[in-house]
Amino acid sequence: MVYFIPFLLLTVIVEFVGYLAVTYGIKNRNYWIYNIFNLIEFLFYAYLFASNFQLKFLRLLAYASMPVLILFSSLNYIYIQGSENFHTYTLLLGSFFMVFFCCCFFYEWVLPEQITQNLIRQPFFWICVGLLLFYLGSVIINALFEYLRSSDMIQEGKRIYVFINRSLNIILYTSFSISFLICRKNRKESLSQL
Repeated sequence: MVYFIPFLLLTVIVEFVGYLAVTYGIKNRNYWIYNIFNLIEFLFYAYLFASNFQLKFLRLLAYASMPVLILFSSLNYIYIQGSENFHTYTLLLGSFFMVFFCCCFFYEWVLPEQITQNLIRQPFFWICVGLLLFYLGSVIINALFEYLRSSDMIQEGKRIYVFINRSLNIILYTSFSISFLICRKNRKESLSQL
């Protein structure tokens, strides 16, 4: 969790640069930054899951997903979607991994040895909730990305995409905020017990 704040700072910088690119009329020129960032994002989350999984098999699976994501992203860049397009295929694969890892995390918490702990008081639970809802919604909207960009849907498709994407971001960052508040509360409680 130590790297979460710098990761969020990187996220803000990427979003700001992407916003500036669109605002100043550099049409479709901000895809490269999101393509790179999406890979970094998936690698970061895979690392977080690997760090939080209790079962060795799941930790290894999370670590194994990292080179798969790098390889797929590279192949997608070189051979499939190139540098001028948003890498929806990489996003879909990464989203699949995130949803799968969230389900694995929840599975671990229903195992008999974990059932005695209060899941809602665990910060990573809230991160998982946000990631699960965000990436489930993201898979759907990004699977329809090309259709929404088609000429007969260009205006309405853009509005739909922006609305859904913003809603998913609100859910994601609200759950991250809850996680941070719980971390802070847990830290205060542990300090008061000293």
